[in-house]
Amino acid sequence: MSGEAATQSTRQVRRRRERLWAWLRVLPRPTRWGAYFVLSGIGLFVAGAHTGENAFLLLGCLPVAMAAVNAVWVWLNIRGIEVKRRHPGAAHVGETFEIELLVHNRKRWLPSFSLILDDTALPDLQRDFPLQLAMAVSPRFVLRLPVAASLRRRGNHRLREINVTSAFPFGLVAASRSLSFRSDIVAYPRPLRLSRELEERLLDLARYFGESSTSHRGDEEVFGVREYRQGENLKRIHWRTTARTGKPMILELEGRRDANFVIILNTAPVGDPNTLRERLEALVGLCAGITFFLTRQSVNFRFAHLGQTLLVSQHGRGDSQYHAIMERLAHVGLSEVPLARWIDQVGLGDAQETPILLTLGPKEHAEARLPSTSGAIVIGAADADFRSNLSFDVLGRRSITSRELARGEAEGEA
Repeated sequence: MSGEAATQSTRQVRRRRERLWAWLRVLPRPTRWGAYFVLSGIGLFVAGAHTGENAFLLLGCLPVAMAAVNAVWVWLNIRGIEVKRRHPGAAHVGETFEIELLVHNRKRWLPSFSLILDDTALPDLQRDFPLQLAMAVSPRFVLRLPVAASLRRRGNHRLREINVTSAFPFGLVAASRSLSFRSDIVAYPRPLRLSRELEERLLDLARYFGESSTSHRGDEEVFGVREYRQGENLKRIHWRTTARTGKPMILELEGRRDANFVIILNTAPVGDPNTLRERLEALVGLCAGITFFLTRQSVNFRFAHLGQTLLVSQHGRGDSQYHAIMERLAHVGLSEVPLARWIDQVGLGDAQETPILLTLGPKEHAEARLPSTSGAIVIGAADADFRSNLSFDVLGRRSITSRELARGEAEGEA
């Protein structure tokens, strides 16, 4: 019992110390100019006591009194302040997004002035303004402070504490509070722009499988009508139905099926280790570009990758499929298992599914692991012609611009 009692007493002492330290941290403290004021007041007071001049005593009390009034006021100024953070759950690397700080003054009567907000500083998070200033917050009012930000590295980023500091009204004494508010944001890889040749190759495969080679128009039974999706073969539009509905419509025929793709990402380290990280980021960017392109074309596709565990997603299209794959790409790293040990678990062999294999090494090394009849598109990051799969704009940029990403998301929502 004596041992348990000693342990409990030690814990109580530790808790009291933590509470005392937390209380001392929020106490007002003099700023640099406040320290000058206090020291000058002390000097004038000492001079008045030495010479017996009451004017020096009065002048020495004024700076100290101003600092004392500032300490009380600033302590009341930051009390009852609550700050929350609002931002999107995901953003692309290099894309500008908005972080909004919500400053809530919970006091009933007293407003707050000159609040400086210092959000969590991350090495990969760049803001236009590192500090935010709330000039005045009325009682029971919520003030919104937006700031533009961007992420430099893909992956998960966690924002934690928000520091609130104020030195109102004289700037002689400052007080600060650390508010804990945890929020996460996932940085998607920046999609790379595909070359015209690669886009046309993907579209040709999609249109080929969209038109059955074993049936002809008029020989099939119609079992449905649906709206035309961007990227499909224009020859499949049924113009009579289109004229009646006012929008492009397609007849679903018995012998026709949609095109299917499977994106296989192999990140097993192969080749020069000095360029491994650079090739990995380029390969992930190309995979993101293909995902973005297939989503824009409303094509049915799935994704397969082996990291710590094997992920083989279901077929899908649209924004839900895009975000699911991009979230996986945000955390992709090097794999310790070679392609030959898990490629059979992907489930290849469908005659109307085209594999797109992306590998860190040369494509000849990966082609040998695929079935000979798969008709796969194989791209190797270590090949000399890897850059031929990318396209560059007039400014020499190979990634898709933020305006194109925003337009793609708007079309997906529509």
